[in-house]
Amino acid sequence: MNVNVNMDADVDGWESGHRAAYGCGAWERACHQGGVLVAWHEEQERGFGAPASRGFRAPLGPRAKWPWGSGPHTVALLLWRTAHDAGILVDEVLLADTLRHCDPAAVPLAAGPLPDAARKGGVGVGSAEAVAGVGHVLRAHIEAELPGPRAAGVRLTLGYRVREVLATPDWDRGDWSAALVLARQAMGRADDLRERGAWQPTARERSTWARVGPDRKPDDVSAPPGGRVSGLLTRAARLVALADALSTDADTLPRDSHGGPGPLAQVLVTTARACDALRTSADELGRLWAAGPREPADPSSWELAHVPDALRIQTEETEDLLRAVDVFLWVLTCS
Repeated sequence: MNVNVNMDADVDGWESGHRAAYGCGAWERACHQGGVLVAWHEEQERGFGAPASRGFRAPLGPRAKWPWGSGPHTVALLLWRTAHDAGILVDEVLLADTLRHCDPAAVPLAAGPLPDAARKGGVGVGSAEAVAGVGHVLRAHIEAELPGPRAAGVRLTLGYRVREVLATPDWDRGDWSAALVLARQAMGRADDLRERGAWQPTARERSTWARVGPDRKPDDVSAPPGGRVSGLLTRAARLVALADALSTDADTLPRDSHGGPGPLAQVLVTTARACDALRTSADELGRLWAAGPREPADPSSWELAHVPDALRIQTEETEDLLRAVDVFLWVLTCS
């Protein structure tokens, strides 16, 4: 999606573009995405294994705000202002373009347009010192060391970087690799209980493979008209749909003696959580695909520009889990 508007004439159109794309206004989106950037950076500074800080975790919505002058809040202001001045969506901001505001000699952001949250609060924000003080956060994302190089020609937009961060394993905001481990452990426990006779699957549990078959394509996931489609987008959407199907089916299965999920329900629930970790990025990519002025002539090139390698790996490893769960359920049917 590309929203280029005359900001003096169509601020309302700029805001409505954000609401159509993200379901919230430009400021709320900047706060949410800025919070992700700062959360990741703070974790890197703390180092592996350090206790997580919770101070930056503001919820998305009209009340999502931090005290003026805090790191996340100033990063959000930088993102909002860069998008506002260019007349583009917040997620389309090139992170490198935000650095010009971080020069101590730059005109303070407070001297120009501000979000309503700042104006209504009557608080002076965006001083040159405050903005320069968060420049290292943005530079850390621009210069981040990755397991492999980004594809040639990738434009490091805010949206691309956030999708990259969200697909990073071992990150406390959402560790998808740990979710895969929990699902495989649940399968191991269920197998052990069944082999020892401590769990005797019911007819309902034995028929789970026939109902949900995790390695089969859900009926409600189909390619858009036109024939060409992003393969990664289709695969991620399928996994998200399976998350819902598995969770729903788990609710129909027998409970254990303590009223908690039984062994098979635990397998389905943990697998659903692993699949659901893709939901935010899959939904966002789906909106980007649909919002384009025309269907991309080359879906592979579109993917290179929008899908970080970390997200591709997450999708592939989640698919590997689904294949294992599919075999587990098939064996349960036949046993």
